[in-house]
Amino acid sequence: MINKQFTAVITFALLLLPLIAACQPGTHNMTPTNKQLGVETLYASQQCGRNQTTPSATWIDNAQQLETSLKRIQGTILGGKPLSLPELDFQHDIALLIEMGQRPTLGYQISLAETDELCITQGLAHLTLNWTQPSTDAMVAQMISSPCLLLKLERGNYRSIQILDRQNIIKIEVHSLDFQ
Repeated sequence: MINKQFTAVITFALLLLPLIAACQPGTHNMTPTNKQLGVETLYASQQCGRNQTTPSATWIDNAQQLETSLKRIQGTILGGKPLSLPELDFQHDIALLIEMGQRPTLGYQISLAETDELCITQGLAHLTLNWTQPSTDAMVAQMISSPCLLLKLERGNYRSIQILDRQNIIKIEVHSLDFQ
């Protein structure tokens, strides 16, 4: 009797596993309209020149906006080489510049989480990132930093993007009106 119940529970769990593993469990309603699009890191740095302490996201929809964003970032790199990135096909892709905001030391970083996909549910995209900060007892240089991450995202049927940390806490939410 116990073996049959155990087998039934395991079978049921295995059937539910694909639903549980899909696009950020617990952060939004799971529906058959979920879609995942690819995400690629184009650039990451601990020094991107953002003076504000709040995180931000900038939707980059064309080559001119990308060039403006790169010039702003380059202006913070002393003696650095110009940033060279692959050309984006803005018909099929967009870029998203995510900035953590100014931090008091080094050791802060933003990076893609293990799932490098943009999950879309009913016009809302979810992207999980690693928001790394030094532990309280870490020895870090006392230098102001402003980490950023430039991503290439596939265009899709979404009007808003929520940037989440690994604990599914929303760090930034950007709506389509902000993109224009």
